[in-house]
Amino acid sequence: MKNNAILMKQITTSKRINEIDIVRGIALWGILIVNMGLFSFPALYTGAGEVWQDNLNRAVINAVNFLGEGKFISVFSFLFGLGFTIFMKRAAAKTAQPKRLFARRLLILLGIGLVHSYFIWYGDVLVIYSVFGFVLMLFWNTSAQSLLSWAFYLLILPVVLFLIAGLVLDETAYGTSNISIIQQRQLAAYATHTYSNGSLRDIFLQNMDDLRLTRLGYLSISPQIFAMFLLGAYAGIKGFFDNLNAHESRIRHIQIGALIIGLPIAVASTLYHGQPADSLAYTVMEMMGSYLAGPTLGLFYLTSILLLLRKESWYAWLKPFAAVGRMAATNYIMQSVICVFICYSFGLGKYGAISPFWGLVLSTVIILFQIGISNLWLKYFKFGPVEWIWRYLTYKNLPQTGA
Repeated sequence: MKNNAILMKQITTSKRINEIDIVRGIALWGILIVNMGLFSFPALYTGAGEVWQDNLNRAVINAVNFLGEGKFISVFSFLFGLGFTIFMKRAAAKTAQPKRLFARRLLILLGIGLVHSYFIWYGDVLVIYSVFGFVLMLFWNTSAQSLLSWAFYLLILPVVLFLIAGLVLDETAYGTSNISIIQQRQLAAYATHTYSNGSLRDIFLQNMDDLRLTRLGYLSISPQIFAMFLLGAYAGIKGFFDNLNAHESRIRHIQIGALIIGLPIAVASTLYHGQPADSLAYTVMEMMGSYLAGPTLGLFYLTSILLLLRKESWYAWLKPFAAVGRMAATNYIMQSVICVFICYSFGLGKYGAISPFWGLVLSTVIILFQIGISNLWLKYFKFGPVEWIWRYLTYKNLPQTGA
């Protein structure tokens, strides 16, 4: 009986890890779909709707905004926070300095992110994750209720403050750009020419300019990202993923509540998307879409996938994504390498020529390729290439903790 209990615990643990990896793999697909607009188009300077005005591409633009924008990065951020608690629990059982080990892990992630952002693609999120990971360490041993409270305030306060400031100040103060529409179009045209026809030096310099804008953009949504870190840490402390069956009822309640809150906000935000950004209403809806609809619908996606995985048929269909999730860092960077090769001048030079519809098709082709290559790789190796480097440098000259 004792051996059977041990075996059942091992099976449960294995399945739990697979479920987390499946969700992570699906989130990577969603992130790729959203990022494709940045890989292939000067979206930092102009909207795709100004170029692609036919019904099919407009439908894709609205669908990606409604279903993807802010949602999948919320799922990924949640999983980062969850991973933090899993790592710390395992490390604390085997070393007296789990925070030191996690800090080393974050420093390696920071290095990977810096290489990715400066030499591959400006849209990197790993640097932001590693920096805020150090802040997350301050919340280790914080109560579950405190984590929940901090997450709530981080999501609500930015919207409230923007609304109050807009009511006190001129309502047109938000959304008014210091760059004219003509200048924006000139910057978009220059970026298109540089990425599709420029030299490596030209592309590097353009990437640096775009990197600065992207970092500012990430800082603007950093409360949202960190709030999802905290919610993931909360789930880890409460042990939701230790026994999903025991928490199924609560997961269903979260799913329904997240949909009720997030869906109407997402609809309203999408209706305002593409409108002139020169009013308080537009700014507030954008803020609510980012800080409320993104995280809540992200939680809806997360809980929906977990509930679907309770069914054997869905588990069998979605299981191939587990390999993508196990190699998340490798696949994330691989997506950048593939896309910049397709879009930039040193490759196929298709920057600015891929419509939103074909970008969606391309995203699907890439993720199918990654599903195949990831499952094949893990038949022969325990870790993905980037994961192996990350783990090796983390534990180098340190006792193996197994965390």
